[in-house]
Amino acid sequence: MARARAEKSARTKRRRIEPADIPEEIVEQILLRLPVKSILRFRSVCRSWHAMVADPRFVRLQLHHSTAARRRPPSMLVLQLWRKPQEWKGTIGFFRYPGHGTTAEFAHERAWSSLVDTDLDLPLKSLHCNGLVLVCSAGSSSEIFVCNPATKELAVLPAGTADYIGAQTVGFGADQSTGNIKVVRCFIRHYNETWTDYSVGCEIFSLGSRAWRPVADSPYFVGSTTSQCILGAIYWIAVLPTPPTGSCTTPGMLRFDVRNEEFADFPCPPCLRLEDDVSNTLMELAGKLCCAHVLAGETTVQLWTASAADDGGGGGPRWSLHCTVVLCHGQPARSVSPFAGDYQGGIFFNVDLNVIYRYDSERQVVERVVDMHKEMTYLRSRGKLYHRLSRGGQWMHHVIQYRESLVSIKAN
Repeated sequence: MARARAEKSARTKRRRIEPADIPEEIVEQILLRLPVKSILRFRSVCRSWHAMVADPRFVRLQLHHSTAARRRPPSMLVLQLWRKPQEWKGTIGFFRYPGHGTTAEFAHERAWSSLVDTDLDLPLKSLHCNGLVLVCSAGSSSEIFVCNPATKELAVLPAGTADYIGAQTVGFGADQSTGNIKVVRCFIRHYNETWTDYSVGCEIFSLGSRAWRPVADSPYFVGSTTSQCILGAIYWIAVLPTPPTGSCTTPGMLRFDVRNEEFADFPCPPCLRLEDDVSNTLMELAGKLCCAHVLAGETTVQLWTASAADDGGGGGPRWSLHCTVVLCHGQPARSVSPFAGDYQGGIFFNVDLNVIYRYDSERQVVERVVDMHKEMTYLRSRGKLYHRLSRGGQWMHHVIQYRESLVSIKAN
């Protein structure tokens, strides 16, 4: 019997394939198709695999593979936190959500006590670029941090130039030619009541650097707290002073070239208005710039789209009405924000920072996906519940489109 077991063990050893026996190009293609968590774990298999994963070339290939897979279901990141400062628990939870079902998996968490000094209903803004997530305060705190939820890497940015009214407008984008990721921040130096005398500055923080650096000033006051980056350019909703009074009532748009670090005017969609009862949100939809227009308290959303580049016709980019979507009939909403599109033509909306809806473009119907507060189950690992979440209290949930990557914040 012992001899039989020894012979069986010997045969097993002979059949075993060592990592060195697998061609490197095959290993690369296998690793590229794995989740980042698995890739990081397989680094310890051998030195050659560790070197492969650490190579900037592999990082670029993994990012391309993750973002170019258009036929994949959407991937989302839910940022969960308390709505009111008096209930604030000091932690933001990051959870991966596949866009269907009622389960979200824990990715990362971050303590952030600086938000307790704001009584805004929207105490933070979040942006995504190449697998990295930027989170900034929408209140008087100017704290900004960038993290990679997949690798758990995180960096808090140094304080920027103080804003005259205690707010900040932030953009987040990558230089397509180099892959370098930059945070762009606009701020107000000063202004008078009639806006006949004002100054708006701009500064940039390149990830991997140590300090903000000034660039050419924004020509107008940037009205949006955050902005959308598409194909190497960041788009802002701006406020144009109207001569000769200088009153800021005229809407405008700006395009910021991430590579050249320059502002330029961009045509406005016909829907753009600056009244208090109107919300305008910029997003990417099927590779185009999209402006979502919704009246306060309503759930009818107009989506206007424009090419992010000149269409070659000589007139520059042109806006067109993509669709009109009616969400949750008969139920007034405090906020409606589109945040993602999927490979089947569906468009996702976050209503009141709690409920996800999906608009099916082909069937022209609205589907209620999940209530992130009452119905979602948040898992830490292996079926264990995330202990910080409970049904009580007032929660809010930010949702962004997300593709995980190996991109490093420090080595960018």
